[in-house]
Amino acid sequence: MKSEKISSIKPDQRNANKGTVEGTKLLNKSLKELGAGRSILADEAGNVIAGNKTLQAAIDSGMEDVIVVETDGTKLVVVKRTDLTIDSPEGRKLALLDNKVSQVNLDFDVEVIESLAVDFDIDLDDIGFGKKGAGIQQNEGGLTKRFIVPPFSILDTRQGYWKERKEHWRTRIGDYGESRNATLRKSKSADDPSYYRQKTAVEQKLGRMLDNAEFEANHYVRSTNLPVGVSLLDPVLAEVVVQWFGIDGGQAFDPFAGDSVFGFVCSASGISFTGIELRAEQADLNQARVDTESLPAKYICADGRQVATYLEPESQDLLFSCPPYFDLEVYSDLENDASNQKTYAQFYQILDEAFLHSVACLKQNRFAVIVVGDIRHKSTGAYYGFHLDIINTMRSFGLHFYNECILIEQAGNAAIRASGQMKHRKVVKTHQQVLVFYKGDPRQIKTHFPEIVYEPEDLESFGMDTDHQSEDAEGGI
Repeated sequence: MKSEKISSIKPDQRNANKGTVEGTKLLNKSLKELGAGRSILADEAGNVIAGNKTLQAAIDSGMEDVIVVETDGTKLVVVKRTDLTIDSPEGRKLALLDNKVSQVNLDFDVEVIESLAVDFDIDLDDIGFGKKGAGIQQNEGGLTKRFIVPPFSILDTRQGYWKERKEHWRTRIGDYGESRNATLRKSKSADDPSYYRQKTAVEQKLGRMLDNAEFEANHYVRSTNLPVGVSLLDPVLAEVVVQWFGIDGGQAFDPFAGDSVFGFVCSASGISFTGIELRAEQADLNQARVDTESLPAKYICADGRQVATYLEPESQDLLFSCPPYFDLEVYSDLENDASNQKTYAQFYQILDEAFLHSVACLKQNRFAVIVVGDIRHKSTGAYYGFHLDIINTMRSFGLHFYNECILIEQAGNAAIRASGQMKHRKVVKTHQQVLVFYKGDPRQIKTHFPEIVYEPEDLESFGMDTDHQSEDAEGGI
């Protein structure tokens, strides 16, 4: 055992663990408040084999010296702290911090792991990383902390962490669609989770079956806190779009603003927002909501096709929109309302023109994100191919189709509706598409967009428990 300078220990330049923001902070906290507890492993020349993050934290904390124990691996090296006992507050705190750091400070670099496997003929499946080049296992908990939700092509709103975060946003924003009651083309049964529970109870009491018309006319009592027939943008999806594809301190816009969710989340995240909204009452309500927190958002009552009247060419850093889904939800009787058109062709002509001018307002080397859900023809039941039309439109304007994510929605009463729909061989749709486009050269994305580092404090100040990762659970979205 001998004393050496910490500079004699050298970090591994090909370390596969990138670490996490939260793990690094906890490790630094442990060393600063409680001192060193765990040893690191180095080769005979002082190159770190295991413990790179601990070495860096020690250097950052100001440590200058290390104690080196030389061994050939036949004996276990134990670090004995002479100033602590396990049942002291410091000892127990150090034990908990050590476990927590081990849990959260993992974020594997897939490319590094795969290159090491090739260079040193390592069987990744044998050491728990999955087969070579075929799906290296990621620390999904770490991904959730770093990226809000795991950056996979499936965005699952049914997950506990998603629903918890959504509820916090909903409470803060306060938008429950009250300005759009009865706009969505849905039945009462599809809109109210208590519908079939009530119907079953009444049928049991009467001793006979009821059709929906009789039940609704004589027995149904709607839950008073549910807006009738309204679709609202998911605020967690809004946050994901802003953090993944926006520019910090930049400007974003939506030519079909609709509810206040995206503008609120966007401006609350530090990006100025401009929303074009056709209905004056909706624009005024949205503006009032963002004004309550003095957020940098502006809503303009205008036709989405007039977006270039209010925004300069190539002035915006993010184009986001969840446009009307034709006549699935009719917002008003205004003749220039896209949802109020007689034919799909007339509806889509409005969108085509609005997005043409919107793309012109978007800067080069920036993202456009369009959320869509296909709709069926009322008579034939066949899909229009709405998402395909959006893809072709944006491509025709010179944008690259860069990502497609599937937003999985809570099934709700889909199981009840499935039997009726399957008589016509129609499956119940419980997803939407999040289409991501890029204006510019995709090869330059790393130049214009820095690596995402989502600070844990952002979650804590938002009122969330960053250590709690819920399991799948049932419930409304």
